[in-house]
Amino acid sequence: MSNNKIILNGCIEKFKQENELPSNDSEAFELFAMTQLTKVNDLAFEDIQNSIVDGSNDGGIDSFLIIVNDFIPETIEDLDEIKFSRKTLVTIILSQCKKENSFKESTIDKLITSLPELFNLERSEDALLVRFNPDVVDKVLIAREVWKKCTIAGGQLTVSFNYCSFAEKVEINQAFISKADQLKAIASRLFVGARIDYTNFSSEELLRLYQTQKSLRLSLTFKENPLSTSYESFGIGYVGTVKLGEYKAFLKDIDDTIREDLFESNIRHYQGSVDVNEKIRVTIEDPSDEDFWWLNNGITIIADNPSLVGTTLSIDNVQIVNGLQTSYSIFLHHNGNSEDSRSVLVKVVINDNKTTIDHIIASTNSQNPVSPSLLRATDDVQREIELFFQNEGFFYDRRKNYYKNQGKPAAKIFGIQTNAQAIEAIVFSNPHITRSKPTSLIKDDAAYNRIFNQGYNYRVYLLCCLIAQKSAEYYRTIQDTAIRNKLSNFKLHLARVATSFLLGKSTTSIQDIISIDITDYNQEIFDQAKDLINVAIEDYLTANTGANLINMAKIKQFTDFLLAKLGENFTC
Repeated sequence: MSNNKIILNGCIEKFKQENELPSNDSEAFELFAMTQLTKVNDLAFEDIQNSIVDGSNDGGIDSFLIIVNDFIPETIEDLDEIKFSRKTLVTIILSQCKKENSFKESTIDKLITSLPELFNLERSEDALLVRFNPDVVDKVLIAREVWKKCTIAGGQLTVSFNYCSFAEKVEINQAFISKADQLKAIASRLFVGARIDYTNFSSEELLRLYQTQKSLRLSLTFKENPLSTSYESFGIGYVGTVKLGEYKAFLKDIDDTIREDLFESNIRHYQGSVDVNEKIRVTIEDPSDEDFWWLNNGITIIADNPSLVGTTLSIDNVQIVNGLQTSYSIFLHHNGNSEDSRSVLVKVVINDNKTTIDHIIASTNSQNPVSPSLLRATDDVQREIELFFQNEGFFYDRRKNYYKNQGKPAAKIFGIQTNAQAIEAIVFSNPHITRSKPTSLIKDDAAYNRIFNQGYNYRVYLLCCLIAQKSAEYYRTIQDTAIRNKLSNFKLHLARVATSFLLGKSTTSIQDIISIDITDYNQEIFDQAKDLINVAIEDYLTANTGANLINMAKIKQFTDFLLAKLGENFTC
């Protein structure tokens, strides 16, 4: 085995251990490769896991990612929350990850055949399900809708194809190159006006990506010495003006794009060419006798470990919590000219207290109308759940990637959305809602308050996350590809049914669940749950002509049918 492959194997093994992943070699390679490929996007690990669609009838696609600005829609309904415009950035990433020793033409052949079928808008959902597994179809239905909305709005679409192999180097012949060109040509005809990328990654490229780390320490050069002020022993702050060109350079990532990771704690993303941003753009592009900061509210940054040398402030763990619209406008519309003496007002707060940071985020954004759902992470109940998880050796990611960036194991990190879905499916017996309208669980006040209640024993939140995780892990071990494809949209149904088999009763309550020992979920429990769901699916399809697996997973009618089947097995 070559040096690159030996080292890469060691990196993958370290990746598995650090994230406490039970994956086999093929799955681990896939997750590792996708983590490296999407490093610039700074995705949550569960986003990468949810992108995996491989298996039988996958059409040659192992991972299917759809990114709208920095948001990953789980359902078509999620798109209703997005205002598509000319500034909307959509990226569709189709990846093939093979732990094989060479690049094979047959891998591209599958995509060449599949792509025109998947993105033929005349092909119905039922027609696609004949050829492709439900995971692929579910993703492509969302991708189609995103594609249409982006195109109609005049947004920017990028379609990226990645082929990752365990090969020592990218060694391909002319026939392979020709087929890759054919794939790009097909994509160009389908996605008119889109940017089409195709990239091969061998062990050498994956190692290079692995070794490329984002700089966590950044330097910001002020126009003049910033004002430094402290508040007793609680923290220190810096206030000053930064030239527009210097601030643009501060925002620039290693690939010359904007550093999305700086805005994870911001409550909203770039709103495109809305009126306020158009006014900012005009101000940036057309210098006048007025300095930029006179006309703008400025930027608020939270960071730690400051070091001020002259006018340059070096800081760690930078988060821009207010001023995203201004930041994006400067990055997109300023020419970077260092001779431009106009500046933006920047205040930097040095504080690592989570509660204080949440208050700063909420307060600095309160001057604009914001949906309360965007500030759920600052709720007392969320902070208390986070503390409970931490005391139990797990990590509750109230703010996206907070614990990932600290290097905590991916297998022990759970987000608010994951938590809400697990509770809704297992405690309230509504797994269909977690498939049809997952984000409504957070955005709708009634649903949110029902799920997140300070009167509940917080152990139920951790246990439901772990039950859902075990269900997903069991699903990946199913050898029968027909059953595995059938259950791909029913993982949380599986978690709900398995809990009944463990408890020996058809109904579940919070008191029942907090009494559970998570280690009692074994192969036999999940096998029983799998068999019952499989029978329920077959019986439902027989009784309801025209039903399909994707829609069944999203409707109450099937959940009721499943729970009735479950009730036949128990007396209570």
